[in-house]
Amino acid sequence: MTPGDATIRRWWRDLHDHRQVDGRCPVCGTPRRCWPWADAYAGLLTHDLLGPPRTDVRPV
Repeated sequence: MTPGDATIRRWWRDLHDHRQVDGRCPVCGTPRRCWPWADAYAGLLTHDLLGPPRTDVRPV
């Protein structure tokens, strides 16, 4: 069973909106990762929707 398009869009939106800025979620204000981010990440990861890992990133 695969999630619907609206659910996938919500997951990507939540993943984007709740990403950390200076170690806090800008929406929730919680330190580190918040539950909406974790829920979206888990949903995308479970259904293999995150894509392959990036290999073009070099450490600074």
